[in-house]
Amino acid sequence: MENNNTRKMVLSAVFCALVYVATWLSIPTPPIGNINLGDCIIILSANILGGPWAVAASAIGAMLCDLSSGYGMYAPATFIIKGFMVVIILSVQKNPTNKFKSISNIGFILSALCAQAFMVCGYYLYESVLLGLGKGALANIPFNAIQGGLNIVIATLVYVLVLKNVAHVYNPFDK
Repeated sequence: MENNNTRKMVLSAVFCALVYVATWLSIPTPPIGNINLGDCIIILSANILGGPWAVAASAIGAMLCDLSSGYGMYAPATFIIKGFMVVIILSVQKNPTNKFKSISNIGFILSALCAQAFMVCGYYLYESVLLGLGKGALANIPFNAIQGGLNIVIATLVYVLVLKNVAHVYNPFDK
């Protein structure tokens, strides 16, 4: 049992770093801002790690990126939103035990869509109420939705093309 917890802790640290790096490395897109792939790693983390390990990795990795990249005012919201995204993914899939071999493609996509919808709404509420932007926060909804959609597409491709094919060969939590 302890060996399994050690594996989860190590993979959690790896996913925390991956979330940080994928969020930090953004692609400039002049009409809408920068796009990053942090949510793609969060979606995959939820499906590979599951439970509190994925919540911690996702929330901490994304929050640390906000803190170190000049967006510290978003850090509290990011911590909560990214952590709840994992909870939503696992709840929609009804998969708290992390059996990523048995998740259907539709379940994967549906859970990611719900998590991204929560992300868009969460940042809108944070910006409009707590940052005081009011209706001005509406301007970020399309950007967040585009970024969320891109992350869903890439995470789904990685899941379908890589993870489902590798899962029968290697699952880090099998003894």
